[in-house]
Amino acid sequence: MLAEVAVAAKELDGAVDATLTTGSSVAPDRGALYVARCGQAVKEAAGLPVEVQFEPPRDLAVLDRVHDMGVDAVGIHVESFDPAVLARVAPGKFRTGIETYFRTWERAVALFGEGRVSTYVILGMGEDPGLTVEMCRRAVDIGVYPFVVPLRPVAGSLMADVPAPSREYTEPIYRKVAQFLAERGLGADTAVAGCARCQACSSLNLVQQATTQQVTTPCGTGAAPLLQIGRRPA
Repeated sequence: MLAEVAVAAKELDGAVDATLTTGSSVAPDRGALYVARCGQAVKEAAGLPVEVQFEPPRDLAVLDRVHDMGVDAVGIHVESFDPAVLARVAPGKFRTGIETYFRTWERAVALFGEGRVSTYVILGMGEDPGLTVEMCRRAVDIGVYPFVVPLRPVAGSLMADVPAPSREYTEPIYRKVAQFLAERGLGADTAVAGCARCQACSSLNLVQQATTQQVTTPCGTGAAPLLQIGRRPA
């Protein structure tokens, strides 16, 4: 059924990639093999680049099996690099441990390539900004794309009353991470599928493009950036 929907999305709506995510199971592979099989079906039927998202499996050899299914990219999301924040808002990820994420990312980058492994980094949950920036740098250094996004509280959720972070807070972090990405040669254009390519939840790519234009384009004469949200431009 997912494959049928992907084919329709490509033919009727101009979809150019697919991203599959799911909740985590208690199985040793944390559900990675199931979502990868779904991604394989989508890729075989629609021919779209596919990213699948899952938690670090207990055995990192699972990543080899995901890669062998033809998946193009993976998202393995830590959500916050601040252990105190994880302990409060995502205790399961806290128990997994940030170093486990780094070990998993390293194995994934070796398989899928730089820029094809990403992680969400949410701003505005009380995290240490200095630690966040430093850990984003560490992630970029191994070829991982840290997809930095602001918290957007959902009505009715446990964090509904938490205010979204201000621009004054998020912009300096965006700028630093954008610089790390530029220095490494990573960006939304190096991602073949997934949230890092879409960018709808974040201004990170726009900040990176603006920074690059300021450095490389005299007098601000560069063309306006094109932001593709998973579909062909009209």
